[in-house]
Amino acid sequence: MRWLRAPLLHFLAGGAVLFWWAHGANPPTAPVVVTAADVSRLRLDYTRETGLEPTPADEAALVEKAIEEELLFREALARGLDRNDRSVRNWLVEQMRILSDGATDDADRLYARARGLGLDRTDLVVRRILVQKMRLLAARTGERPPSDADLEAFYADHRDEYRPPDRVTFWHVFLASSVHGSATRSDAEARLARLRRQGDGPEESVRQGDAFSLPPHVIAESPARLDKLFGAELAITVQRAETRTWIGPVPSPYGMHLVWIEAREPGTPPPFAAVRRRVLERWQDEQRARRVVGLLHDLHERYPLRVESAAWRQRGVS
Repeated sequence: MRWLRAPLLHFLAGGAVLFWWAHGANPPTAPVVVTAADVSRLRLDYTRETGLEPTPADEAALVEKAIEEELLFREALARGLDRNDRSVRNWLVEQMRILSDGATDDADRLYARARGLGLDRTDLVVRRILVQKMRLLAARTGERPPSDADLEAFYADHRDEYRPPDRVTFWHVFLASSVHGSATRSDAEARLARLRRQGDGPEESVRQGDAFSLPPHVIAESPARLDKLFGAELAITVQRAETRTWIGPVPSPYGMHLVWIEAREPGTPPPFAAVRRRVLERWQDEQRARRVVGLLHDLHERYPLRVESAAWRQRGVS
């Protein structure tokens, strides 16, 4: 048995163990591959959906989305999310019925045949189901309810985003297109010049306008309400224009308006208690999105990538 102690044998045996450990116990991870043909297909699908040629930034985003879906799909399979999933099972059974011309085999047999054909790995609907399921699982894993202190701190950081829009009070002189016809704009411009020259207060000046369905004095209205009443252009104009001077002509679907903005009332952020539910929903959404991003970061590190897209490789390079 002296040969068992030979150094060369020990070297060869050690090498065999290392080879098995590297290639057997931990086989190399198959790379995620996005070929030039895949990129062309993504670009073509984008053009069909939008009618536009994708920019390099669009292409990079399309490729990154495809990579993310492949990574999530692989992780879903690795975690066994495809096993005993009712949505996947029902879809595959229905597909097999179609492929088999309405075969009357029971569902278990059809499901087994679908898996035997590899449809559980290649069917696009199954893929989308599993990708979405993996996103939801990643978003909810480790979820915990926030404390009131967490939510109050979050609200303090985003308070202005909950502030309602400013409300505006103004007077307007209306010139109806049904009265002035093609001269509506020129008549409005002439009337505006006269108002500015005369310097009368808005209460007297509004008597020079045509009849309108709304009062000439509009009090503390929001942009959304003004959009509904007067149209988008006037709603936007009165939010930006100078106060206490005549401006215009501003068009609406009914004619032209000359506007005197009396005052703006700034929106005030509501107290935390009044918006706690909305703050909680947003906090949860952001936390869930972070968990998905974290999983994708880990998967990017785990899987090698081979991507034939210069736009994707150059993403983020200024």
